[in-house]
Amino acid sequence: MTSSTIISVDKQVLGFCLDVDFFAKVKNKIDRDMFDRELKDIFDTIVYSHTKYSKTLTKSELAGIFNDRNPAMPDSARNRVQEIIAELDDTPTDNDELHLDLVNNLWLRDRARQIGEKALEIFTGENEEFGELRRLIDAVEDGRMSDKTTYNIVESDLSQLLEEEAGETDFPFQFNLIQEKLKGMDKGNLGIIFARPEVGKTTFCCFLASSYIKQKFKVTYWANEEPAQRIKLRIIQSYFELTREEMVMQKDQLLERYHFEIEPYLTIMDSVGTSVEEMDDYAKLNKPDIMFCDQLDKFRVGGQYNRGDERLKETYVTAREIAKRNQLLIWAVSQASYDAHDRQFIDYSMLDNSRTGKAGEADAIIGIGKTGSSEVDNIVRHICISKNKINGWHGMINAQIDVQRGVYY
Repeated sequence: MTSSTIISVDKQVLGFCLDVDFFAKVKNKIDRDMFDRELKDIFDTIVYSHTKYSKTLTKSELAGIFNDRNPAMPDSARNRVQEIIAELDDTPTDNDELHLDLVNNLWLRDRARQIGEKALEIFTGENEEFGELRRLIDAVEDGRMSDKTTYNIVESDLSQLLEEEAGETDFPFQFNLIQEKLKGMDKGNLGIIFARPEVGKTTFCCFLASSYIKQKFKVTYWANEEPAQRIKLRIIQSYFELTREEMVMQKDQLLERYHFEIEPYLTIMDSVGTSVEEMDDYAKLNKPDIMFCDQLDKFRVGGQYNRGDERLKETYVTAREIAKRNQLLIWAVSQASYDAHDRQFIDYSMLDNSRTGKAGEADAIIGIGKTGSSEVDNIVRHICISKNKINGWHGMINAQIDVQRGVYY
């Protein structure tokens, strides 16, 4: 190689990858699709050799292994590959930082190609996967290779694990009846709250949201079922544990408390027609601690699906990813099927319009059962925990509801 020879980035990366130790650092960050034509075959040969022999390669060894693996290749193509191999720079160096930067540049260039192709498909109508395009763009947003993979190595040692996993929950329940069985939820969790219509699931959600506000957590409530203004009033009402008439009578005293104790911690979104991608964008920008999605089933999600339960599964998978990626707790609110009508204990098999897709993504599922009369004076409710990956407890908790004040007790 003469001093005037200019080597492209992809060829430089292939030269670095001859070193088995360097290859081990980047093997999960590069793949054959990042290279053109003959370079793909050379990359395949490097991968094969390192996998089988675990030894640093010389260029002559690479050429020999390539010939052995491709005996039927036409001479013209073989000669072209041999020329490329001869151009590779296998000079030993300890400047891994520079080499890793070049791998990063190659990665970014390849992602730019993918983004362009995906955008063109959407523009021409061949594809409607805006979510996939968004994920590609998000992946290159800051240019750091550490953010480009879908995985992270868990570095925590035993003491950290015991402190993090066996310690206090991030978001404790203040409702004593539940706290006796399940202390709370954590960042990255997805929970489901479901019930039949008019049983009290929205009241339960408002009651739960108000308890988080009392603990000074930032709560965002996405309302696409009931009017958003009504939801906001119900949360405030639950916080003060007062009827609307009592709040009107005490308005002047409550206003100051509202501005100081509630307003900084509560955001209500009127979200009819909202997509899960928009919810993800909001979480990234505003960083709430907890989000309620009432009802998550009605959120839009990109893609084409043969059945409704397939779409719902994707919606809940994406919601779980949003919770983990943004380190927050998401409560998904859903309807129960008719199987749950007039039942005390209801379990996740009674989630509406779902097989196991929705339930499979949740860390905890809380159903609210009710039997007997639908009259206002029927205040008995049954809090049913049918899935619990937090501490494993399953069962039913008997409670009562005060609809006028928006609380459970």
